[in-house]
Amino acid sequence: MIPFKKVPSKDAEKYIQMLKDNGELIRGYRIKREGDYVLIPCTSGDELGDFESTVIRRMEQVGSYERIADFYVVKEREGWERIADEIIRKQNPRAIFLDRGVVGNERKRNVTRIYGTGPPEGIHRENGIRLLVNIEKAYFSPRLGGIRERLLSNVLEYKHEKVVDMYAGIGPISIILLKRGVKTFSFDINPFAVELLKHNFELNRVKGNYAVTDSNAISSCFTKADQIIMNNPTQPPDISFNIIGAFSSNTLIHYFLIDKKESSLNFNKVEIIERREVHGYSPSSSLFYYLLRKI
Repeated sequence: MIPFKKVPSKDAEKYIQMLKDNGELIRGYRIKREGDYVLIPCTSGDELGDFESTVIRRMEQVGSYERIADFYVVKEREGWERIADEIIRKQNPRAIFLDRGVVGNERKRNVTRIYGTGPPEGIHRENGIRLLVNIEKAYFSPRLGGIRERLLSNVLEYKHEKVVDMYAGIGPISIILLKRGVKTFSFDINPFAVELLKHNFELNRVKGNYAVTDSNAISSCFTKADQIIMNNPTQPPDISFNIIGAFSSNTLIHYFLIDKKESSLNFNKVEIIERREVHGYSPSSSLFYYLLRKI
């Protein structure tokens, strides 16, 4: 409970400055609005109330967890209980979910709520866009936000009149491309993912072409694309390699793969323009991003 003063909104700026000058303003807490009044945390306050902390409390545990919207996801690995306990103590989460991995070709996470209330759903913000996320219905990971931004930079560097997002999911890649004026065709086999993608297009005020389909089955239709995004890293490499082999010469491919850290893939009739380790996946493997050019 924090002491505070309740002042009319029209006088709030004056009071805040006066409290700062007198050294009475309590920093590190968010000022609240209550109707026509403002509640200012200060040492001279004559009332007590709850205020949201603005101090970022660092997590000491090193482990695999993600913050998505207002909930957290903890990977089911050794020590996950300690990580969950620390999140509860330091981050004030709405809910925490235990992640047992991605299942099925629709790429849904097998999650169980272990703390809090509500579903694994919410509005997540990254790279200047908003995304309605539900990880039980469609895969999404905020850990890929940085590489999505890098991918956008690579797309814009080369010819990009037609780009295909083969495994678009809820649309985090498609939307950033569409916002930059790139004509993007988005596909996913998961109907729930495409429903979320459609909603996210509307949420971010972009228009694009999308469909529920098995992209692997129709990959021969993508021969006129300038660039193709293959963000399905758990797909067996031999399936991806067969698909890539049928693409036209000079097609650029943005390919994601989970592989051994020391591995160096040899692609047949493909030039490797860029290879980047995105993040660790297990003690011996990582997620990699490749920018490829079909020869």
